[in-house]
Amino acid sequence: MKHIHQIVFDFDYTLADSSEGIIASVNHALETVGEKKANPDKVRHLIGHSLEDTFAQFVDPADERKIRTCKKLFMEFADTGVMVKNTIILKDVPKTLEWLYENFYAMGIVSTKRRSAIEATLAQADLEDFFDVVFGYEDVKELKPHPEGLLRAVEELGGNTNDTVYVGDSIIDIQTAKNAGIPVIAIASGMTTAEVLQSKSPEVLIRSFGELQKLFNHSTP
Repeated sequence: MKHIHQIVFDFDYTLADSSEGIIASVNHALETVGEKKANPDKVRHLIGHSLEDTFAQFVDPADERKIRTCKKLFMEFADTGVMVKNTIILKDVPKTLEWLYENFYAMGIVSTKRRSAIEATLAQADLEDFFDVVFGYEDVKELKPHPEGLLRAVEELGGNTNDTVYVGDSIIDIQTAKNAGIPVIAIASGMTTAEVLQSKSPEVLIRSFGELQKLFNHSTP
């Protein structure tokens, strides 16, 4: 990884676990429109997908109006503080980000999550200064696995597809990086097993965030 100067991260299950806030917000929306609560594990497996795709799993997928209503209710409920309050920064993330920052790596985030929620969570954990760019779903026309957000992040960080790496926990993250022509580090910290991630041929597979320091050690840009 000696040629890498920029690192772009996914958010959910890569940097943080906001599953409890997501589950609460999904179920608030579903109950408000008269649907039954979602199975928490099913919601967890959908984290990283768009809200439209998520709600299409719990209501009639042809009912676009209800899906839009659910999305609106989700965001309103999440913005009451439920999302940030129920988000936990994953183990080793703060100290690893600090090490990367001190070793002059430029860092960003590209996620399907709302940018305001990401920024509020980072601020609460005193991590916001580590990132030069944060792109959420409202910042792009096309969500992952479309490469729009990732390519824009690379450009804003002043890099290119050869000296930037994407770090994520899901098949969607691997697909996004491949669609952008960017190497990807898959991290088995979410709902996708290491075996499944490896089957999608990431450049590197790690099992914990702290392994990034070992991976980039002696590779200061």
